Amino acid sequence: MAIWKYGIPQESATATTTTANNDNNGNGSSNHKHLTIACHEAMLTWSTHSGKYTISVDGEEVFSNIAKGSVLEHKWKWSHYKGCIADDGDEEDVVPMRIIACRKPPIRTSKDFRCYEFLIGGKVFRDLPKNDLDEYCEGGGYRNEESRALGKDGKLMSILDIVDPGWRSEGFA
Repeated sequence: MAIWKYGIPQESATATTTTANNDNNGNGSSNHKHLTIACHEAMLTWSTHSGKYTISVDGEEVFSNIAKGSVLEHKWKWSHYKGCIADDGDEEDVVPMRIIACRKPPIRTSKDFRCYEFLIGGKVFRDLPKNDLDEYCEGGGYRNEESRALGKDGKLMSILDIVDPGWRSEGFA
């Protein structure tokens, strides 16, 4: 099982406030909008013995299937506001997501090889800014962090290095 906790900024309206001469018409009230961090959790549950796996976001099942090999990959678009898979026609609040995983590290990889990768909006989860999610999301983040592309001995560090070898040079996966 792999769990990723992350925050997505969302705009929220605050209560109407009264200010003196807020606009040119003498209207003294205004609606203020500000960004807040909405906490979310993505989870991959995978029985590497039977191959059955389930992907969920915020407790809602995204996809369930049986992996036909030692590598699984699933892409989808998610609406965090609606809490469901988004249709291609949806534009607002839609984030492309992707999970890539392998059952076990291939031969000749680093001892710190990441078998599970989660991408949000084309960005690798571990490369997203860390804005003290502990404060917002009760232990947010994923603690298997490694910034090197290759291990000290030149070995591969991630399943992405195998599935999408050019992902580092493209700047996204």
